[in-house]
Amino acid sequence: MASPMNGSMPVVTPDNWFDRLARRAAGEGVSRRDAVGIFAGTTAMAILGSLVKPGSALGATVTQGDPGCSGKRKPYTPGCPKPVPKNNYKPGENGCGPQKGFDPVPDRPLNVANFNSACNGHDRGYGTCNVPKETTDKLFLGDMVMICVNQYPITGPESATSLYQCTRAAELYYQGVKELGATPYKDGQSEGCDCCEGECPGGTIKCNGQCCPPAGQYVCGSSGLCCADCQPGWIKCPYPANARCGFGCCMPGAPICCPGMQPGSLRCCNGKCYKGGCG
Repeated sequence: MASPMNGSMPVVTPDNWFDRLARRAAGEGVSRRDAVGIFAGTTAMAILGSLVKPGSALGATVTQGDPGCSGKRKPYTPGCPKPVPKNNYKPGENGCGPQKGFDPVPDRPLNVANFNSACNGHDRGYGTCNVPKETTDKLFLGDMVMICVNQYPITGPESATSLYQCTRAAELYYQGVKELGATPYKDGQSEGCDCCEGECPGGTIKCNGQCCPPAGQYVCGSSGLCCADCQPGWIKCPYPANARCGFGCCMPGAPICCPGMQPGSLRCCNGKCYKGGCG
């Protein structure tokens, strides 16, 4: 499970979130009188839990998707316009702890149930390119609830109390990844995704749904069509008279863009603008 860690040290020390989980779950002190009420509520939870499709089948229900990229594949970075799954990549899994370093998160919280398989499914979800974090977190909760329901079938108040404790631990694990799992999720996506740039032969850009020519550097002009970009070092100047592109290019020796003598025309100057020309 991608846990709330930063590097090799816990985010919260020494009062880490699992210590708080243990105190909250174990210290609630459910009395036998209260167990009758809990029995009714937990029975309903068990029925609902039986309707949850377990995410332990994540490998079958959530796939890496179409790995195709007709442009250039580059290392994934946040903000990538088109993340695509890495070729032949299999997300890692390591149970209910961080990928490395100090591990305060046991597979069996308070010995109520073994959540290892649910945590492995959570690892796979975070490392599966383009699967939303919320989807993976909810599947994680559904998996843990199913584990609790299967381990503690309700036969009376005592088993209902055990199921209650188990589902409370599951809920707290879920809250942990929901609130503190943003960085592990980004790390998982970075490991599982490439960034596809270009989508056109040669990695060129696409304007209005059309790929620009593979030779040369192109940008999308004011009309949305492909326009040859200015050469390196040249100055791009607004040029409304060019209806297709909306810009013109001035060479480095004339780095000032001036309006020309005619309305909408362009003049490139190496000094300053003066009455539609160069001063």
